[in-house]
Amino acid sequence: MQLRSTVFVLFAALAGVWAGSASAVSILERAGNSFRTAANNQEFVLNKQNVNADQFGLLRTHDFDAKVEAQPLVIQGGAGADDLIIVATMKNQVIGISARTNQRLYEVDLGREADSADMDVWGHTPTWGIAATPVVDPATNTLYVAALVRKNANDNRFRDYKVFALNPMNGMQKAPPVRIFGQSQEGNGCWFNDADAVFTENGRTEQYVYPKLRAGLALTGNNGLVLAFAANGEMFQGGRKNPHGFVVAYDTRGLLGQAGFSREPGIFCATSFGGWGAGIWQAGGAPVTEGDMIYVATSNGTSNNGGVDLAESMVKLSFVPSSGGSRPLLQKIDWYKAFLDERTSGPGCLWQDNAAEVSCGRAGVDKAGSDWDFGSTSPMLVPGSSMLLQGTKDGIIYALNKNDLGQNDRFNKLMFRPPLVASYFGGDVNENWARANKLNASIPCPGSGDVDDGTRNWFLPCSDLRPENNRMHHIHALAFAKRDAGRGIVYVWGENAQLKSYNFFTQPDKLPTFRAQGTEIASDNLRSPGGMPGGLLAVSGRPGSVPGQPDALDFDSAIVWGVYAKYGDGNKSFADSQLIAYDAATILPGGKLRRLFRTGDDHRGGLGLMGKMIPPVVANGRVYVMIYRLEPGTDRVIGSQLKVYGLKS
Repeated sequence: MQLRSTVFVLFAALAGVWAGSASAVSILERAGNSFRTAANNQEFVLNKQNVNADQFGLLRTHDFDAKVEAQPLVIQGGAGADDLIIVATMKNQVIGISARTNQRLYEVDLGREADSADMDVWGHTPTWGIAATPVVDPATNTLYVAALVRKNANDNRFRDYKVFALNPMNGMQKAPPVRIFGQSQEGNGCWFNDADAVFTENGRTEQYVYPKLRAGLALTGNNGLVLAFAANGEMFQGGRKNPHGFVVAYDTRGLLGQAGFSREPGIFCATSFGGWGAGIWQAGGAPVTEGDMIYVATSNGTSNNGGVDLAESMVKLSFVPSSGGSRPLLQKIDWYKAFLDERTSGPGCLWQDNAAEVSCGRAGVDKAGSDWDFGSTSPMLVPGSSMLLQGTKDGIIYALNKNDLGQNDRFNKLMFRPPLVASYFGGDVNENWARANKLNASIPCPGSGDVDDGTRNWFLPCSDLRPENNRMHHIHALAFAKRDAGRGIVYVWGENAQLKSYNFFTQPDKLPTFRAQGTEIASDNLRSPGGMPGGLLAVSGRPGSVPGQPDALDFDSAIVWGVYAKYGDGNKSFADSQLIAYDAATILPGGKLRRLFRTGDDHRGGLGLMGKMIPPVVANGRVYVMIYRLEPGTDRVIGSQLKVYGLKS
């Protein structure tokens, strides 16, 4: 996989600019590695002994006049003697900051961002520019960024996504940007940024639908740059007006202007021309890549016709690079279809003899599906194994075999059965599955009590057995600490629940076992249906000592970090948040995790308003957390703030 490994990237020397060491790390992509484990096994400064309120705390802050929705990147030694922090904003700014001095080393503007009135359903984000985490290719010293820009700076009616290739050290463009445009390769009629998908109202003509890029960018091991798009708007509108999920991939050699390589993309449309939805947003998480393979998880939409419409699915693609100037290709290799958004509950869901099971859609084609979103987080590939994990809005972790995803067999091809009901209960896996099935026997929820009619398409347990006040338990992040070749710990912090940890095994049919959980509950002050997004996670520690396992963690030093919504809802409104650190391995009496540090218990949780889907970043003795910035004396969000934590002296 070129210079990118399954753990965080170490630099020896790159083009005479970046100098690395055996005790330093760079974080060049979302969740730190192409497997999306969110685990840094090269953290030699922070440990279980010094991460405490006396020695560890806030070092500095850096303010931005625009919202930040993308995870910061870290280049070890990129700012002279210290690390370079790269931040991209919704005003299409790319900013380089010295981690030590807090000085802005560069700031570049990639074009006029869009007015986001039709992009942001909750009205929180006045502009829409760079919402997806960029990626750095160390092989060519290139930062790839995708930005939504207006075609005409003074006209918000027509917009384009463009891909920029920048020098990460100074922000300078290495080649002209490329407009993302074209027809999918499945012969299904889908167009990305279709020029004919327009409507006219009161004499004003505008583009009808826009793809929405929230998932982080990714690199394949064979010169591919991968972008995965959600559908902006989730309903059947007919023909060219239908929203679709897309995967778009470029040959990086073409993007850099090398002769003989195309600058056109390969384009995969997740639904047919007459279908809709299957957006890929993954709570901001990037696709998993391994060699030339790409794994993405789609969300609600059309999903009832075999391998054609792939909403609520895991999709495996292969990137075929440009050759002789030809356009690169995205080949569909396999898929797993989890939910059917256009069926009712009853026989024929996961397996034929179960009429009250968890994973079966319950909405008609003219609506937004049951909004269960199989793709509510990015996939995660367990290093050194064939196990591909997916956390979903139903609070379940599915374990798939990357070599045989299962296609339309929703149950028998899973690597362990039943799948893990992860964010509801700690304890016996089979018992949890049975309880979850009983909880969902009455979906959709009736509009009564503290559940209003507007929530009935959400995943809500409605029976007398309902856990935790009938709140949602969607999963938006996973993290994995590898112990050895066959096992490790998975961490998950679902909505309105505690951080939970499970022992995971890579052997088929060996069920996970509950390990321990934290004490803090996300969105603890809200009644049903609760709040988003739960907790976003990272794991850090020294490398393990298991021979032949370079991505294993030393459990004696491992820490699991979380940023979570302490109070409030981080989706429809804003959530007061908290940064917390737990001992990743120690189990206290009562099955509790040992807390090492948390930011505070005031009305802001000691941290501030949670950045919606931005996990903490841990590198070289520092923890980087992005929050929303308020206008002084008000609750009006006017930008974002980067908070840097570390050892106080």
